[in-house]
This record gives sequence, C-alpha cells and structure tokens, in this order.
Amino acid sequence: MRRCVARAARWLADDDIVRFLRSLHNYRAVDIAPKDDKDAHELKQAYEREAEILGSSLGDGAIARKEIVADINTLADLAVMCETMDWLSANIRSIPSMLSGAVKLSEKFINDISGAASVFDDIGQKCLLFLHLEMRIECFHYLGQEEREGAEGAEGGAERGGAAQLAHALLAVHERAAPVLAPHRLAYVFNGIGEMMSAAVVWRWQGEGGSGARGAEARLATLRHCLAALHLPHDGLHRAHAYLHLLTCTPEEIITSVREKGAQFTELEYLNAFKVIGARRGLAPADMRHHLKLLSAALGHVGVTV
Repeated sequence: MRRCVARAARWLADDDIVRFLRSLHNYRAVDIAPKDDKDAHELKQAYEREAEILGSSLGDGAIARKEIVADINTLADLAVMCETMDWLSANIRSIPSMLSGAVKLSEKFINDISGAASVFDDIGQKCLLFLHLEMRIECFHYLGQEEREGAEGAEGGAERGGAAQLAHALLAVHERAAPVLAPHRLAYVFNGIGEMMSAAVVWRWQGEGGSGARGAEARLATLRHCLAALHLPHDGLHRAHAYLHLLTCTPEEIITSVREKGAQFTELEYLNAFKVIGARRGLAPADMRHHLKLLSAALGHVGVTV
C-alpha cells in the first residue's frame, strides 16, 4: 500500500511554493518586530496574499486526515530540531574565531566550516517552513473536509465541531512549541493564521448551496476565542465576516456595492456567492443570468462563466 505523504511535506518539496513563501514580507522579516504602521500593513498584506495563494493551491480545498500531521509529538520534535539546527549552526560558525588566535586557518577550512553550518541552517529552515505550512493546512482540513463528512443532519453542530477541533490542534501545538521555539520563529509559525482561517471558511461557504454557512456565527466565535488564546488579533477573520454578510445580501445590493466601493472578493468568489444566494432565494435562471451580466460589467470584465 502506498504511504500517504503529508501535504506540508509535498509543498515543502515544491520549489515554487518555497520560493513564494520566502519572498513574502512575513518570512523576510521573521526576526524583526513590526517597526511602524507601514511595516504592520506589509505584514497584513503578506498574510492575505499567502492565504490566497496557498488556498488556491489546494484545488477543491479538500484535505484528508491522512494528509495532516495529527501526532503532536512529531510537530514538537520538529520545533526542537529547528532550534537545535540553529544552535549547531551558530556554534559551528564560531569555531574559526575560537581557533584564530592559536593557529593560522586556511581559506579552505573556513569555507568548509561555513558550508557545514549552512547545511544545518537549511535543515532548520525546512523544519520551520514545515510547521508554518502544517498549521495552515490544518485550517483547511478541520474547517473543510472533515466537516463536510460529518455535516449530514448536524444542523450546524459539525461546523462548530470542526472549528473546535482546529482550535484544539492549534493550541496543543502552541503549548508544546512556545517553550522551545525562539519568539520570532514561533511568530512565523502562528502569525497570520487568522487570514488562513478566513480563506478556509470562505471556501467552505461557497459550496453545497450555502449549507456550509450553517452555524457560521458559532464557528467564527470559536475561531475568535482560539486566536485570543494564541495572543493573536482576530482582524484576520474580517474577510470571513464580510463574506458571510455578502451571502445575506441580494444580487442587486452586491452589484451596487461593487460599483460604489469596488470589489472586495475575487470574481470566482462573487460568482459562487451568487449561486448560493440564487439557490436560497429560488431565483430563476433567466434572472440569474441577468444579475451575472450586471456583476460582470461592475467588475469590469467581458463576461462571467456560469
């Protein structure tokens, strides 16, 4: 039987994804606290961009349980390994300065020492990126796939259960990782998780004729409490709140808002919202085509594919 590889491991082996993560402001500023409002704004944009790209990389968003790392001990070990690699690298790099007063060091020796330290640096960075990716993948797993399997007859209970399971998983990892990881690395793993939660629940609400939005307020409350327990701001959930409000609007109200304020969501997200709203309100196909044409014009596109 073929062994399933964790989604985080598969992404870590994807050079494009790794290059994308390393290009973001939150990775480049991993050891620097936000200096001002501009820097905080850049971090916020990085979190949103990361959630958008990683979310779209998931395809239909379905993450099976076998694709996550459910063993908390494994994740705790990765946190220890991350810091151990950093310690080894720093101490190896200090060898030339320790020896320089006693012997003359060749350039080859210094280069070999630097190369050896870089190997440990690379392992440590991979451990950190894995933990970062794993926390985000678990958002989609618990807020998506697992709930869809258990939603039948749940009347919103499964949604609350999925959010509660995610909160439990995140808090468990944080409890084990916080005493081990350096503060800036712990921040990289968890900061921006609210934006990924938003991406996961927005994806969920777009499917199944809007049935995924049942119990939405309770789920968002659970996620807010989770973020508070992680000492993170809950403004990352703003997009989820905005999309939930969008689903309560009429097509006319949405089109007017796009015309006056511009688009808040992607074309696909608007299209899926219209499908959900149409199903809820029993709109005729002809009326839906008319609304989609007006939406397309408001968004400035030639047409919307139905």
